[in-house]
Amino acid sequence: MPAYDYRCAACRHVFEKNQRITEAAGAECPQCGHHQCERLITGGTFHLKGSGWYASDYGGKAPEPASEAPAPACDGSGCGGGGCALAEG
Repeated sequence: MPAYDYRCAACRHVFEKNQRITEAAGAECPQCGHHQCERLITGGTFHLKGSGWYASDYGGKAPEPASEAPAPACDGSGCGGGGCALAEG
């Protein structure tokens, strides 16, 4: 039997009620006894159980890192005199 979340229109209390799917929506607030409660839309629970289900398997393989060599660091010795390859860019 599914559980539905409700919110009381009078006191705004949120509670859960087990109801059959075929049963009409509606519930009495357990906190104040008010009968006008609205059914809330909530996300269901989903659990992957068993072997072979891993979070790393979802969405395919991770992209491989680029194999470019890092840019050389400038030590300041060739700057200003036209000898720095980074300044000529």
